[in-house]
Amino acid sequence: MRYVTLFLGIVAISLVTLVHFYPDEVNDFIDEHILKKEYVVATANDYYLDNDYDYIQNYTDDVSNKQELLDYIYYVINTGADYADGECKKEYKDCVKDLQQIADDTETLSVMNNFVHPYNSFKTISFTYTEKGDFSLTIEHVYSKEEIAELNYIVDKKINDLITTSMTTKDKIKAIHDYVINNTEYDKLKSDNIGDTTYKSNTAYGVLIQGYGICSGYADTISIFLDKLDIENYKISNDSHIWNLVYVNGLWKHLDATWDDPISEYNANRDTYFLISSDELANLKDDTHSFNKDIYTEAFKNFD
Repeated sequence: MRYVTLFLGIVAISLVTLVHFYPDEVNDFIDEHILKKEYVVATANDYYLDNDYDYIQNYTDDVSNKQELLDYIYYVINTGADYADGECKKEYKDCVKDLQQIADDTETLSVMNNFVHPYNSFKTISFTYTEKGDFSLTIEHVYSKEEIAELNYIVDKKINDLITTSMTTKDKIKAIHDYVINNTEYDKLKSDNIGDTTYKSNTAYGVLIQGYGICSGYADTISIFLDKLDIENYKISNDSHIWNLVYVNGLWKHLDATWDDPISEYNANRDTYFLISSDELANLKDDTHSFNKDIYTEAFKNFD
């Protein structure tokens, strides 16, 4: 018995020594082999977009700085995952501080929704993290699986009805643009009363199923159609409005189906906001289309 006690004492002393001289290694061993927390990797669904932009890019590795952290969060949102884990490298000393700042920065997180497929956009996103820089994301999505199935049925049917192989890309976009504004009524109930829930007009469900939309619903609908047609696009937003930026014939162009519906004096021919340049948009001086040029830099890029 004395030998057993002596042996356990030696083991205890050894563990104390290891913790003292190699605390990180011991903690890593405990996490990996004793606690055995399963690391959940985000898996891309059918609506993942393999697009990188100046402002945000898909990043899948352990993170070593704030930009990589933002890019990793964007990647997880872009995959459509409900939950995923992440890890900061040990040399990234500001990881926890940056995580706390990002978690509180609803504006930056909301902007990420503009660069992903609408079906993968989040309604809520929350973070948990440890002092070591291990973190997790839990996401609630805007669109349910049932809503996506209904929307896809309509989108596929309308593309089959409206689009032909002989059409140019611009013609295809125009057909979708006209279909949306011809079959949607602007939801003044929601625009006048922010809390109104009569229609889901802030989503494509409101536009395509219920026939009512506000700007976010119009923009989501256009984006869903364009993604289905493999036409690159993302959404641009400010504090009060959202619309689409579309890559067509080597140029990035603005498209605002909401304002073409028509709900203002600026869209006399219903095409005022159909595939126009940033200069043309600025010249309209309508006071609702200002945007952050450091985020949506593609709006000022022309590619031949």
